[in-house]
Amino acid sequence: MRLFLSLPVLGLVLFMALQGPAPAQAASDFTSTLEGLPAKLKEFGSALENKARAAIEHIKQSDLPAKTRNLLSEAVSKIREKFKASFS
Repeated sequence: MRLFLSLPVLGLVLFMALQGPAPAQAASDFTSTLEGLPAKLKEFGSALENKARAAIEHIKQSDLPAKTRNLLSEAVSKIREKFKASFS
């Protein structure tokens, strides 16, 4: 029974191996990949820089840092008052 099933599978594997790689699976030239790499890295770096600058500018223009600072300073002042009241 095993031989009966393994022969068609072996035939299919040999057929695929002898046919060669498909055009989409053909190995690309390694040097051409390396030649395009610096340009892609520069493009990626530029895009990342622009996004980071936009995010920092958005944070600077929002009032979230000021609200956070005020909230934390109020919390610290309340804690100081409680310490003074409990240890005095």
